[in-house]
Amino acid sequence: LVRSLFVYVGLWDIMDQFEKIKTLGRGAQGTVILVRRKADRAKFCIKKIYIEDQTLEDQEAVMNEIKVLAKLAHPNIVAYFGSFMENDDLNVVMEYADGGTLWQHIQKAKKPFNEEEILRIFTQLLWCLDYLHNKRILHRDLKTKNIFMTKKLQLKLGDFGLSKMMGSQTDFAQSAVGTPYYLSPELCEGKAYNHKSDVWAAGCVLYELTTFKHAFDATNLPALVMSIVQGKVDPLPTTYSKELQEIIQMTLHKDPAMRPDIQGLLAHPLVQKYARVLEADSDKASYDRERMSLMESRTLIDKGTLETAVSQARAGQAPTTDAIMNEVQEEQEAIRLIAEMRKTIGIQDRFMHRVPYFKTFLAKDLVNFMIDRLGIRDRSEATVAGQQWMDAGVFYHVNRTELFKDGEGLYRFKEDEVGSILNMKSLWQGATRTPLEVEADIRNKLAVIYKEHLKGHSKRVDYESLALSDSFIDFQAASTELQKFNIASIPFNVKITFFINLYNSLVLHGFMVIGPPSNLYQRIYFYNHTCYNIGGMTYSLNDIEHGLLRGNQKPINSYCRVFSPQDPRLRSAVVIWDPRIHFALVRGTKSCPVLRVYDPERLDEMLNDATAEFCSRWIEVTSVPPAEDLVDFASWSIKDMKNLLADRQIDTTAFTEKSELAAECKKEMEKDLLSGNGERAEVQVNMPSIFLWYYDDFGGSNEGLLLWVKQYVQPFQAEAIDKAIMMDNYVIKYKPFDWSLNKKMRDQAD
Repeated sequence: LVRSLFVYVGLWDIMDQFEKIKTLGRGAQGTVILVRRKADRAKFCIKKIYIEDQTLEDQEAVMNEIKVLAKLAHPNIVAYFGSFMENDDLNVVMEYADGGTLWQHIQKAKKPFNEEEILRIFTQLLWCLDYLHNKRILHRDLKTKNIFMTKKLQLKLGDFGLSKMMGSQTDFAQSAVGTPYYLSPELCEGKAYNHKSDVWAAGCVLYELTTFKHAFDATNLPALVMSIVQGKVDPLPTTYSKELQEIIQMTLHKDPAMRPDIQGLLAHPLVQKYARVLEADSDKASYDRERMSLMESRTLIDKGTLETAVSQARAGQAPTTDAIMNEVQEEQEAIRLIAEMRKTIGIQDRFMHRVPYFKTFLAKDLVNFMIDRLGIRDRSEATVAGQQWMDAGVFYHVNRTELFKDGEGLYRFKEDEVGSILNMKSLWQGATRTPLEVEADIRNKLAVIYKEHLKGHSKRVDYESLALSDSFIDFQAASTELQKFNIASIPFNVKITFFINLYNSLVLHGFMVIGPPSNLYQRIYFYNHTCYNIGGMTYSLNDIEHGLLRGNQKPINSYCRVFSPQDPRLRSAVVIWDPRIHFALVRGTKSCPVLRVYDPERLDEMLNDATAEFCSRWIEVTSVPPAEDLVDFASWSIKDMKNLLADRQIDTTAFTEKSELAAECKKEMEKDLLSGNGERAEVQVNMPSIFLWYYDDFGGSNEGLLLWVKQYVQPFQAEAIDKAIMMDNYVIKYKPFDWSLNKKMRDQAD
């Protein structure tokens, strides 16, 4: 109350102290954190931006967002409360909308929104866009993930990083920015645009509210652009009025000149009807007056500190080890901590059993660092934390052992390892050809290899014949030409095809030259360090998969993206990446898809075929077994049952009898069979682990995942999935990944 009084009378000039509650999300510019102000326990969002890690262009976008936010005061726009620098990080303090994003509301919805709910949300969106446009501000990145909600369904528009202030001399902004699904036709065609592009995006949001799907969708960027420019939206379900259908048609008119402005939409009778309903809402009116009063009298924060588990440990406090490790898993925090470790723990060349090992550190020095710098309480806990870092591939034992042990053992950070660049045994001496000629030549040579050395219906690889073949020798020689390859000059479809084929060939090439990995730590090493030189830059298997084809997403179980913001290879990353690539990339194992040579002229068709073949083969829709058919834990050993329960963080010390452990294990198994409605599931969908590893790639929710795979399974499976989603009586189980080699012996039957 005292602090609020200081705010109102303008006497607030003390340093604000915030404590972190949790991370809400991550974006291109930083991390969004939910915090609590220590003085009054008020909750805020802090957008933590690692300003020195940003390109100049990104820094300008950040400062632009702050400039825009500082000018705004509207009850339907996320409030800006100031910003402060701490440890070279810019912390932007904003209002916290406790209801999540509109996208989350759509994902969680069990049934379609009724028209009143939709119009209440849409009208609020129009109000804040009208406010922005009157101030000559374009939002330019309107989407359901940038629209926030309070628990009382008060809409809050946020994320103004791409907003454009329109000067008095022009009504048009030229740069094509924004989220692809919501881009207007004029943007897709590179034409000038004005506030009508925000109207188009608002129409896309409205369509998403009514149908729970994008107005325009496709599996790759060229197809999406074509859909936006030439396609038509499907009509709304008949439960919605003709007037609502009319508004969508108006907002999604291809010609911006024929598209209404925000004032025109607000004048529509259907919108006016719900505007009057909202204006008559006394609770909303009271809330709006309160918010506006606070906004107009706010004193902006310009000093502050943000307290996290790591900063607590460094200040001599004692957070738990789990809290510390959760904190350091934040991407930029991990990068910084790794850099600090490498400076502190003494990386140098050492000998072990008279064998030299370059750039190593001692396990005991890392344990000391964990205790001294992170405040972890004892060596055993620090050793467990070290194992977590090792499991994530941050470092490894020089002899590839799988356990991290405190003591004199030698370990090496991933970035200190020299990769195996397989096409650098000699320099390319031939004439320079065009990238399209090189890509076609690589593709043709792969086709010869696959024709000669893939055996049987399952297309297993005959590695013995491949190793001795002329076709493999020809391919090795051809790969040298990649040293002169110019990625930037090839079209989109050719680039996707090129890197899919190159990834698969690099796996085979690595198996032949280095040998296939046989355990987790060898796999981490293999995929991080088996490389080609392409156009003078080095690309590992992980760089190709996660950096390029997945748009610089994090690899599974990794703390960091493969490319930093300054990495020049990031320019070649795919802007809109396609989840179907997961069924084109072949890691050389039995659980992987079938090898094939991808053709840029048939890329979309071939990706569909590969995805459908994989899903139809590996996805099963079955009935949940009855309780009596579950695992018979009576036959399990006490040790195995305790391990199962320990994995689920259940204390087993209270169980004294084997029968008690068996009953608890069975209870846990029963929990796994609960559907989304809290009742025992009737339908079980069995899927390969790849869908769990890349869960967010396939929709980020169980329903989103099922809707995605439904497109590629057999019709009877799709019908069963539809029914399971409707009844909400399903459970998803993931099959273990078979890492054994997709090997075909010459004399082995298929």
